[in-house]
Amino acid sequence: MSGIKDIAKKTGLSLATISRVLNNSTLVSEKTKSIVLNAAQALDYQPNLTAAALRSGKSKIIGIIVPEINNPFFSSIINGIEQYVGKNGYSIIIAQSHESKKKERHAIQSFVKLNVDGILVSISKESNDFSFLDKLKQEKIPIVFFDRKPQIDNIKEVVFDDYYGAFMATEHLIQQGGNHLIHIAGDLNLSLYKDRKRGFQAAMERYQKSYAENHVLELKKNSAQDTQILKDHIQKNNVDSIFVNGDEDCIYVLNIIKSLGYKIPRDIRLVGFGNLSISTLVQPPISTIDQRAEDMGMVAAKTILQSLDEKQPTSFKEVLSPKLLIRESSKVISS
Repeated sequence: MSGIKDIAKKTGLSLATISRVLNNSTLVSEKTKSIVLNAAQALDYQPNLTAAALRSGKSKIIGIIVPEINNPFFSSIINGIEQYVGKNGYSIIIAQSHESKKKERHAIQSFVKLNVDGILVSISKESNDFSFLDKLKQEKIPIVFFDRKPQIDNIKEVVFDDYYGAFMATEHLIQQGGNHLIHIAGDLNLSLYKDRKRGFQAAMERYQKSYAENHVLELKKNSAQDTQILKDHIQKNNVDSIFVNGDEDCIYVLNIIKSLGYKIPRDIRLVGFGNLSISTLVQPPISTIDQRAEDMGMVAAKTILQSLDEKQPTSFKEVLSPKLLIRESSKVISS
């Protein structure tokens, strides 16, 4: 791998001049810049990022922690982050918590050792101790939470309006003629799923639909058990509409309902949450709430880069607004 000494040898210019060109200094002529850059390209020059970080005190790296990278929602967020920071000269390192607070803490410790400039985190289901924020503050490493965030004050967060998204989804089902609705909830230990449950409840109350706690179900992720749970509930309560916590779970529910012999949307209408690409690939395509994953990533990335220049940490909150996407799974079929 070639270094600046090789460029100096090839061009006959001083190391200082080469350095100025590579650091985009205005103190060199366009002719000299052209000579140096052409030589760098010919020699396949790669900058020594470690040395540059030591000189500048910045690594130009942003650390990202997500529960699961293979989750399409988090993959889309990461794509948005990478697009934004890349255009601003930064690279990313990604770690997975696998819903473990221990792995999450280990990832943060590793990022501190790697001297990352900032950290973006969507917390794990187990997260309940955020004392590490004091350490990051001492190290002057800003942190921004996205999608999942702790219930504490004075943090930077980029989140989605899960409550109103759930309200919109439920309202749409009611306006399509739904009278007997249920909600398939996510893990209610997480605030975002609590907010979706609250949104469902609020819409039911707003439209004076009967509501009871047994109208909110948490599935076991066991096909046989879940099939029986849904079968019993649908038959007992004449269920005609279901709002599901996320698109992946919605497809799971759709397949169970089909296996029970019900037609969608003729017998039961469905709305999911997230607008994952897979929601358009099933039959019928699923109505959903667009969670704007890439937008969330870009806003989180913009927030962390702006935080790098802060002399004193400040709190920040951005709430992204939902959009209802109506597809065949929830449309009224005219007779």
